[in-house]
Amino acid sequence: STSNMKPVSKLRPKKPLVSQSSDSVLMVSRMLANKRGSASLIIGVNGGLEGIITDTDVTRRLVAKDLEAATTNVASVMTANPTVVSMDDPAMDALSTMVENHFRHLPVVDSNGAVVGVLDIAKCLNDAISKLEKAEEKSSSAAEDAVKQMASLQGAGGNQAAMLTQLLGPLMAQAFGNKSSPTLRSLLAGKPATIVSPTTTIYETAVIMAEARKAALVVENGTLVG
Repeated sequence: STSNMKPVSKLRPKKPLVSQSSDSVLMVSRMLANKRGSASLIIGVNGGLEGIITDTDVTRRLVAKDLEAATTNVASVMTANPTVVSMDDPAMDALSTMVENHFRHLPVVDSNGAVVGVLDIAKCLNDAISKLEKAEEKSSSAAEDAVKQMASLQGAGGNQAAMLTQLLGPLMAQAFGNKSSPTLRSLLAGKPATIVSPTTTIYETAVIMAEARKAALVVENGTLVG
């Protein structure tokens, strides 16, 4: 039953940053920079949600293709018709959707379909990990215990908890290899880095990032500088 499960509203969706479909990519990028945001919801002329644009979209679909931000319409770069969740939907369903589909952001609507917020997977996981860090893991099943605890924090039932365990189990098992709370180092361990130098052009870097589908590290003489 989903009646006793915590709703999406308990995940505390962030206030959405909104742009118009007629805006240029430059205009939206400047707004995101000023607001220190990483995603904007795109609203059409009829007031409905038409898409979402993130820093990743700009990198892959504009910079890597050497297009002009000032003259490129945001509608041609955004991800159209994004998946949405309702404030009343089970929180676990929203988290599962984000993890399974590799979504970093998920628009949230109210009962009338109006956009009221955005879920950020980084914020959701950070909140969960922060709670896990307060708990002492005393057995060899620390990873399993942690995932179960995370599931309980989100109000997951038996089937939902099993799903979360399957989704996050490998990540948590790696992070809890030393039976301690996950750290940035443990979560990133073993993941090959995308590396560029300080003299690499923005265009070349964007192409590399688009092909690797990940952010790039700036390394100079063996030292991480950005």
